[in-house]
Amino acid sequence: MIHVLSAYRDLFRIPGAWQFSGATFLARLPIAIVMLGVVLYVAGTTGSYAQAGAIAGVFQICAAVGAIFTSRIIDKRGQRMTLPLLACMNSVGLIIFLYSNENLAVQIFGIALAGISQPALGAVVRARWVYVLVDSPEMKRTAFAWESIIDELIFIVGPIFTVVMSVQIGLEFPIVISIVFMLTGSVLLSLQRKTEPRTHNSDLPKVNIFSHTGMWRMPIIGACFGWLFGSYEVTTVAFATEAGHPEMTGFILGVWAGCSAIGGLWFGHRAWKSTLPRQLVVCTSIACLAFMPAVFARSIPTLFIATMVAGFAIAPGLITTYSVTEQLIPANMLTEALTWTNSGMILGYAAGTAISGVLIDSVGTSMSYILPVVGALAATVFALRATPRHRPALTSN
Repeated sequence: MIHVLSAYRDLFRIPGAWQFSGATFLARLPIAIVMLGVVLYVAGTTGSYAQAGAIAGVFQICAAVGAIFTSRIIDKRGQRMTLPLLACMNSVGLIIFLYSNENLAVQIFGIALAGISQPALGAVVRARWVYVLVDSPEMKRTAFAWESIIDELIFIVGPIFTVVMSVQIGLEFPIVISIVFMLTGSVLLSLQRKTEPRTHNSDLPKVNIFSHTGMWRMPIIGACFGWLFGSYEVTTVAFATEAGHPEMTGFILGVWAGCSAIGGLWFGHRAWKSTLPRQLVVCTSIACLAFMPAVFARSIPTLFIATMVAGFAIAPGLITTYSVTEQLIPANMLTEALTWTNSGMILGYAAGTAISGVLIDSVGTSMSYILPVVGALAATVFALRATPRHRPALTSN
């Protein structure tokens, strides 16, 4: 264990590393707060879960689509110039949402503005790591593993924080604190100029990001992982409810995220000899096998064990997906490329939750656990052809 952690200790000895990673962590917390916060706020003020789900869906779709365009602007104009502006627009949208309870159209406009202007901070921080590790490319896997662990931590802490604060303080409090986190984290990150990736020359000819061989497959692989997450989470909620233990849902999914973090820690500190494309095929294949035991779970204890097995396989697949994306694309388009992969994951998550709900109502939870396996299998199929043809210069313009 000490050997594993030493790799991460070396990572944060790089000048400015803990400062930009910490600032981005603060700015990313709203990602796991706003969605649930919106549902709780709308349901609590209107009594309609249908309206709450619809408004949350608008936010999610706008965030997935808007991040693609804002990431392109970040690559072109730089993080320092762009992040504070996006954070301010996001905050204005959330404020409009909070103060327009009597007007549904204005409320939807506000939440759509907040979604469109939400920066893709996961892609932003990974682009920073690539830039600062230009002389230590072997550490990029460790950096990507660290950020995947942070993602897991955010989605463990965020929902718990949201529910507790909504109940103890007020329905609007999670949204308000999200505004504070986003503004503070984005400003702190934008002030750190020494670790900011260089912007590319605006006079260069514009290139479609999907003109790079294999890049079009990466958002699809991201969508497969999103499908896997969404379908597994919804099915687990339904399974625990049918078993008469709905209170176990949070614990089971928490263990799932925790095992994923452990798998990411172990995977990220090792130097693997095989190529990244081959690693992606292996990781997605293992994920396919790891999610199969849940299909045969018939009780909470067996589901708990199956979820632990599945959890260990998640982070390695995500780390490798982002790493392959980074290899496919020149550094001056990296933020946009990583955002495409992440947006595919968000849309896949939405599809997975919707389809699993339909399947649960039709045939039950056991059959619905087949959906994550299908997602991992589809990711493997697309991974077989996602092969980089070049290794881009990490700081070239």
